[in-house]
Amino acid sequence: MRRYRLLTMGLLLSVCLAAVGQVGELPRSMPEEQGVSSELVKSFVNHLTSLPDVDVHHLMILRHGKVIHEQHAAPYRATDLHTLYSASKTVTGLAVGLAVDDGLLTVDDKVSRHLRDKMPATLSPALESLTVRHLLIMASGRKEDLSIFAGDKDWLSTWFAGDFDTPGEQFSYDSMCTHALAAIVARVTGKPMLDYVRERIFTPLHITQADWELAPDSVEAAGWGLRLHAESEAKLGLLMLQGGKWNDRQLVSQQWIEDLSRHQISTSSAREPDLSLGQLILKWMRSVWHTIRSWFTGYNVDDYYLGYGYQTKAIQHPRAESYFAAGYGGQLIYVVPKLDLVIVINGRAANYGDELNTIYYQFIEPLIDEDVLKAAPSHLAIEMPQGEASSPLENQLLGIDFGFYDEEENLLGLHLLRITRSGDDLVFTMNDQRGPLRAVAACGQWRITTSDERPIYIMESHEQLVGTQRPFTTAAAYAWQGDTLSMRMDWLDGGDNRRLKIIPEGTHITVIANDNFDPLLTDTIRGEIVEIDYISFQLSVFSFQRHPHSED
Repeated sequence: MRRYRLLTMGLLLSVCLAAVGQVGELPRSMPEEQGVSSELVKSFVNHLTSLPDVDVHHLMILRHGKVIHEQHAAPYRATDLHTLYSASKTVTGLAVGLAVDDGLLTVDDKVSRHLRDKMPATLSPALESLTVRHLLIMASGRKEDLSIFAGDKDWLSTWFAGDFDTPGEQFSYDSMCTHALAAIVARVTGKPMLDYVRERIFTPLHITQADWELAPDSVEAAGWGLRLHAESEAKLGLLMLQGGKWNDRQLVSQQWIEDLSRHQISTSSAREPDLSLGQLILKWMRSVWHTIRSWFTGYNVDDYYLGYGYQTKAIQHPRAESYFAAGYGGQLIYVVPKLDLVIVINGRAANYGDELNTIYYQFIEPLIDEDVLKAAPSHLAIEMPQGEASSPLENQLLGIDFGFYDEEENLLGLHLLRITRSGDDLVFTMNDQRGPLRAVAACGQWRITTSDERPIYIMESHEQLVGTQRPFTTAAAYAWQGDTLSMRMDWLDGGDNRRLKIIPEGTHITVIANDNFDPLLTDTIRGEIVEIDYISFQLSVFSFQRHPHSED
């Protein structure tokens, strides 16, 4: 009986370890044991985490296959899945490579051979000549059209119905190229792309937890929808660094890794989608700002970031060629073969070019030169609102419904805000066109909660987050700062954040809202007290009347 109990306990322990073993199973080492100074690591981390409008949620540095530095910024944890956004594209590129290795398709295959039913009855010369390789290098000949994701259920048919110029001539970044690749992989393998990747790559790498958002056609939203642990991303970086080999087993051919990671097409003449006058002005202002800043910092990522491989970005630099998977907000799996180096960053950055500059100038070049920079604190935590837990102005906010009318200025679509107390915590209930959103926030610490409510999400598609696991985990904190109530909410299993600054003004409030440090997702809106007649949180529809004491 005792032996039976021990055997049962051992089996249960094995099952538990299998479930969480993918976190913490890569070998760890001191930096000096792998030829890197701890002082250099500390200085690099300090520069990286000091960048303006940059939150680093997860950071892992690997040299010679060993983790030499790892940080997970509170309240983010190593066990939290993180959205990769467009870094998902590189995994799609690996899936295509598997299918090529298996002889199921070639890069020279005409796309019409695999997706003819999604194309118009009569093919244009451009569509007739479109190949898998054109999709891989983002040179389809079609301009990006983000409205496809928000307005259509059949993304591929809508995309192929658009205007195509001659493929292969010009780089034009477009997630629909990636989605088409995922559909092709599913058809030639007879299974969902995630299942194919899980069998052939994730299982050998012991990546046991992964989910991938599904598009309305039940194909993976391959351009952005994958979620992994940071350590799982590190394993993928190592797999590519090792030429597709893992534990002496060739999972992906070395030739494919070379093709995926090398400069295939220049991005310097990238085809731009049609932009409004305001977007063109904003783009020009950003370009001017980056140029001026480069005069003072010596940083200019455009000096060396010049190319694109197979769904992967390639850097040509005379001192250290490298390549990386990159996603919105600064999701990076950065590989430097010359240095046997992998860097994984998850976070939220207004411009991840700043992170690329910091990686290169503050770590790669000093590592090449064996230049040790001065030590700096390495403590890492996401900054939360600092201030008081309460204010006399609270009475102007608590238990009151505030509505927002200005649709043109209200970029985040915030319709309704209500704040209540739950013990020492504040509960922020927000409603927008996508439905209700609830944040339970503590003062001076992060309050971590779970909920089935959807997170904010940068990709506006017809059906969001299908295929991702529930519930979602959030962390929120608040503080009174003078006459302003500040709140920050982070989705720990996605990486997005929302920040609110609320200023009470009697029967009105002013709200400064921002999602993900994105200047295009920043509002300053004015709300007033409303009386709620009807709210349908399921349909995100509500009507309300202005309070009789409100101003017209």
